[in-house]
Amino acid sequence: MNQKKWLLISGSILLSLVLFFIAFFQLAPPLTDIKQSSFSSFYLYTFILPVLFAPLYEEIRFRGFLSKSKILQGLFIILTPMSLFVSGWNINVFIFVLIIYGLFILYKRYEYGLILDILIILTSLLFSSLHLPKEANLSWSWIPFLGVTFSLGLIFSWVILNKSIIWAFLLHGGWNLVLGLITLWYLQFGISEEPGEVITENYQMEYQRIPFLNSNSGHYKPKDNILTITNLNLQDVLGIVSPEILDTMLVTEPYVKYNITFQSENEVDLKFNFIKALEMDSLLIKKGN
Repeated sequence: MNQKKWLLISGSILLSLVLFFIAFFQLAPPLTDIKQSSFSSFYLYTFILPVLFAPLYEEIRFRGFLSKSKILQGLFIILTPMSLFVSGWNINVFIFVLIIYGLFILYKRYEYGLILDILIILTSLLFSSLHLPKEANLSWSWIPFLGVTFSLGLIFSWVILNKSIIWAFLLHGGWNLVLGLITLWYLQFGISEEPGEVITENYQMEYQRIPFLNSNSGHYKPKDNILTITNLNLQDVLGIVSPEILDTMLVTEPYVKYNITFQSENEVDLKFNFIKALEMDSLLIKKGN
């Protein structure tokens, strides 16, 4: 029996509309600290965790109540409080979760279809909102991307009801794999390799973006008043030049790798002027901008 077909229909329509909107206007999520990761962590955060681990955790945490397994229903109850305890307390999320738990208890007692519908919508909203980076402020620019995760929450709920939670694991992992491959494709084929330069009285910088998979060998070579960088992303470069700068600044092109030649008027101001040059060409911006 095809249960709750409206979940599949509404979720698919919403997902299609939101993806079209994002593609048509060429939208990208606002920059946040969550993207300020080094090259060494790229495969971990783009493929391993999202494809292999996140689907299991998230499907049980947000939709475990739809499973017939008592164990998964129990994990559904305890995973969110555990996560709040580990990641930091949020009173709004806590109240929202209490409402969800209250509805879950009512549904288990009375098995009203309307309660289940509301429960699925609320857990999909929670699933979507908790995909918002912790450091981010909710704004209109985030709405399309939250719409994607909300619609997926509806679709995965239908899958669990009509197939099994195993299918939801697989589809969730497959979706994340596609996103990872799109990211990798962009880093390899979508970047502009047109050279850029910054020239002032005190320093000069020339740089070029490098396809991601061309080489895994990178070099950072300062010599007197000249700095030569080969095949490194800026997160790793700044980790060498001035690690504390990432407390106040954001790299605008996470994971993109560069060849950079920088020359300062003197060796003493080499690192300081290098950071100024990155900021001047908007490769580095202050947080909150």
